[in-house]
Amino acid sequence: MKSKSDARKVRKAAVLCCLLLCSVLLGGCWDRREVNDVAFVMGTGLDKEGDQYRVTMQIALPGQLGSSGSTGGGGGTSGTKSYYLESKTGPSFRGASTEEQRGVSRTLNYSHRRVLLFGEELAREGISKKMDVLARIPQNRLSSLVVLTKGSSLEVLQADAPIEQYPAEMIRELNYSYMKKPRSIKLLMNSILQEGIDPVVPVMSLVKNGPDNLKDKKTNIQVDGLGVFRQDRLTGIIDNHLSRFLLLGMEQAKETEIFIPPPKGSGYLSVHLIENSVHIKPHIRGNDIRMTIHMNCNGNVREDETTFDISQEENLKWLEQQVAEEIKKELGEAIRVIQQKYHSDILGLGLAIVKGLPDEWKRIKPQWDQLYPKVEVTIDPVVHIENIGAVTKPFGIKKEHIQNE
Repeated sequence: MKSKSDARKVRKAAVLCCLLLCSVLLGGCWDRREVNDVAFVMGTGLDKEGDQYRVTMQIALPGQLGSSGSTGGGGGTSGTKSYYLESKTGPSFRGASTEEQRGVSRTLNYSHRRVLLFGEELAREGISKKMDVLARIPQNRLSSLVVLTKGSSLEVLQADAPIEQYPAEMIRELNYSYMKKPRSIKLLMNSILQEGIDPVVPVMSLVKNGPDNLKDKKTNIQVDGLGVFRQDRLTGIIDNHLSRFLLLGMEQAKETEIFIPPPKGSGYLSVHLIENSVHIKPHIRGNDIRMTIHMNCNGNVREDETTFDISQEENLKWLEQQVAEEIKKELGEAIRVIQQKYHSDILGLGLAIVKGLPDEWKRIKPQWDQLYPKVEVTIDPVVHIENIGAVTKPFGIKKEHIQNE
């Protein structure tokens, strides 16, 4: 009996020792970092200045984040803005960031970065090498959104952007309202490395919130088109008008309205496309490459400032056909620009060959750069208008003035 009692005591002692060791491992406070010792970077801008790179960081001021436009301060972050800008130059992205840390009393933290901005000049020389540090250091978020800026990114990050708490947040929200799937760092790098498709990134610029005679004017940020790349180099910027149709061809359009004049009279009918699908089919015979872009679009009528009666079935079909023709014309023009002027395959015509005709792609891949501008593209859109609105006939127009044909 005595030996059994001793064995139980030994087991209890062993269990107690294990529990004590576990408690030592669970105590994780030795390397803690207080929030007051951290500076959270919400947005970063990268520009080229001579042979140096300027990195601008937008750092959140916690004492100002209670409400947009607050004027109080606290916790050592007093002031009238909810953010602070730190901007330094260096021989590389990381080099400039290191210089910035020397001028910031708190440890820079990038885990909450929302956006990464590239200035236009820097993007034209190539962006791949600048992205290495973002993947190498785990703290950087690959889900951060990437945009281009007309001019320097420093100027855009200094915008008033009064609707949001800081400009980086406004840039993020504009991205999500502009594209179904905004370009994150991860998506951008995938498109650079993937065969048969080139990257495309939204372009942002500064704009005043009213005419020159408006008192207390503010600087705001707006989407100003699409930046198209050849591999990792920016080759051109597509304006807002054509970029809307390119987004349709990419199946990325979020809000697209098309304005159609009536067969008689003045004014416009506004058709809002709510969804669309795209299928690209390649046809190859030797070095003769043709592409057919099949599109299916659904939309609603948002406005009818004409006297044209779209409640008639034949008139509604006419309107659907006119919208399809407008898509065909404008998307065709946009494709000619990116093919012949910028040599950028943002629609993924090459990718359609990679997926649909892989053996043909292996054959033409070495000469794809020369063949791509000559590819003949046919656009085949089908438009269906689902809803013409609560008012079926032109509102405020007398019956005898309404066009039925």
